[in-house]
Amino acid sequence: MSKYTRKQRQAPQDEFVSFWDKLFRKAEPYARAIGITVLTAGVLIGVVWGVTRWLEKKSQAATEAFGHAVRVYEAELITTDEPPKADEENPVPRFKTEKDRAEATLKELDEFDKKYGRSATAEEATLFRAGVYYDLGRNDDAAASYEKFLKNAHPSPLATMAKEGLGLCKEQANKLDEALALYQQLEPKTGDFYRDRALWDEARVYAKKGDKKKAAERLKELVAKMPTSPLKDEAQTQIAQLEGT
Repeated sequence: MSKYTRKQRQAPQDEFVSFWDKLFRKAEPYARAIGITVLTAGVLIGVVWGVTRWLEKKSQAATEAFGHAVRVYEAELITTDEPPKADEENPVPRFKTEKDRAEATLKELDEFDKKYGRSATAEEATLFRAGVYYDLGRNDDAAASYEKFLKNAHPSPLATMAKEGLGLCKEQANKLDEALALYQQLEPKTGDFYRDRALWDEARVYAKKGDKKKAAERLKELVAKMPTSPLKDEAQTQIAQLEGT
């Protein structure tokens, strides 16, 4: 007789249930970590989305603030005895003098720098500030702002304008050689962008240095190479004056 008894007999396991039961037991220690990872990923996505939206809004606000400063500088002057004021239809105040208008613009730019000094628009605001300083006759401040802009500027039309502005500051300070070097940098290696202004500026400096021959040469080059330049007629007039004296 077989010694096998009913007590020794075990019911066969469901292989499918056994597989998932084993898998669950193995995965159980990691379940919490997996849950945290999924939660963290969700939080990060939310943070990134929120930061992106915040940056977009701040960028828009910076652009609007800079635009307001520009509008202040472009505001028409008043010619009556009424005090300058702004209203809902005309949010930009008007001023009696160019000096008042320029100083009000600088205040707007100061507020811009406090709020949006690290925005993408800040570089343009620095260049614009330099022009306002120059118009006010604050030559040293203008030169410092142009240099600040150029310090990190990439080659672009704005950088070209900044170099000319810095050259004008050097010229005003009677640093003619430094001004000439900056104007020569304006001449493009290819194409004609800003070439007429570069030649015009160079000619003016050469004339100030007493070198009428080189001044006339630069102006003749302007007329010959850029016949459609808005400076052509004035260049021809200057040539006649240089060669007639």
